[in-house]
Amino acid sequence: MKNIRDIIKQAIDIHVHIGPEIIPRKYTAQLFLDIEEEKLGGAVLKNHFYPTQPFINEIKIKSRAMLFGGIVLNNYVGGLNDQAVYASSIISKQPIVVWFPTISAENFLNESKFEIPKEWINKKNFSAKKSNEIEPVRVTTNGKLTPNAIKVLSMIEQYNAVLATGHIAWEESVILINKALEMGIKKIVVTHPIYQRIDMPLKIQKKLAKQGCFIEHSYSMYSIDKIPINKIASQIKAVGFQSVILSSDVGQPFSPSPSKALYQFALLLNQEGISEDELFTMLVANPKNLLSMDKNRV
Repeated sequence: MKNIRDIIKQAIDIHVHIGPEIIPRKYTAQLFLDIEEEKLGGAVLKNHFYPTQPFINEIKIKSRAMLFGGIVLNNYVGGLNDQAVYASSIISKQPIVVWFPTISAENFLNESKFEIPKEWINKKNFSAKKSNEIEPVRVTTNGKLTPNAIKVLSMIEQYNAVLATGHIAWEESVILINKALEMGIKKIVVTHPIYQRIDMPLKIQKKLAKQGCFIEHSYSMYSIDKIPINKIASQIKAVGFQSVILSSDVGQPFSPSPSKALYQFALLLNQEGISEDELFTMLVANPKNLLSMDKNRV
């Protein structure tokens, strides 16, 4: 039987927020590594506003932990900008993660009063833009992918990047994923579909899992968005741990570190009947498979 503390030391957290960013963050890439290097096996660094691979490339000291870059296709990088994906990919030795829009997604803006929700910020004087003042990044038009979305998929396929669905509507995710699979993209993450602003039906999650997608469940859905842990565990069991990745989705100043968040998440799920072996698969084996770590370690 595997020990949960040992599992966390090997875990690859595919969803860690870092700064500098408009949203207050707990870590820069260097600070994250200084604090978490001996506590995690690796992480994908995310930023809603800027690509993170340049931050990683600025780190000069070799690390035991593996860091992966990412880009979120919000307005701040030009939306569905295939050249931004190219620029991030070309400077990385590992596959990057490409998130479709999050705070700029049409679905997200429709479901939120502000571009940056208040529950993400623990700061009284922070002022967020109102959603109705923002031009959304549209992934589909009349039920079909936009030409720019298809260009982004082509770039993802060309550079063996990971496709993550972001905060787009679940119906859009299905259209996007079906096209990605048709184009030969095999590394796909359905970004925390349990999130209230996405709320993907369980039967759709199960179908996507059978198509080879990984379904992501994040600690922040429990800690920030107050989704009951038994609901998260129930969805994991329904989809099957073989198709699930657990992440922290932390980096907020008020949240615990990723290693502490994942440890707490694992303990809570274990109490809901999810075994240590299943946790190992979701925290270590599946993320490594997604990121092709055995093939890309340098």
